[in-house]
Amino acid sequence: MTDRELNIALRETARAKGLCDEWYSEWKDEDSIDMCLERYVKGFDFVSKNDWPSPAFFEEHLRKSDLHRHHIYVNESVDLKAVSGYYIFLGRCRGVLSIDGPLAVTVYLRHDSKISIVAHDGARVFVGHYDDSQTYCKSDSYSKIMKYDHQSFIHHERREK
Repeated sequence: MTDRELNIALRETARAKGLCDEWYSEWKDEDSIDMCLERYVKGFDFVSKNDWPSPAFFEEHLRKSDLHRHHIYVNESVDLKAVSGYYIFLGRCRGVLSIDGPLAVTVYLRHDSKISIVAHDGARVFVGHYDDSQTYCKSDSYSKIMKYDHQSFIHHERREK
């Protein structure tokens, strides 16, 4: 499948799942894969509600290099040092996400992903849990990790002493 065909397939399957008129009309045939993945991140509420697209679709049709450029990981072992922004773990991801410095990071975990998050030096981390995902968290006294279950607050993670 070419990138153009993939773009159109993504747009049409999103429409079939209920994508609104505004987003659908802005999505053009010639949009790049990067534009598709930016929409995916911005529309994560829609994505998670509709379980769209599946991890299998990502693995079959998208290049890991494209996914990684947008901090999206599917069925992978990871050991990452975060920069500000979003990190999305789909399928069965395992590993560690380290956040050092005064950064703000949002982490979405879906399906059966299990990620350890380590935050230091003023990091602010917001974790959205979906499905059967889990996180194991550790932070210093200057950092904060907050977990949410399907966008409702679960708890504030206890800091290490």
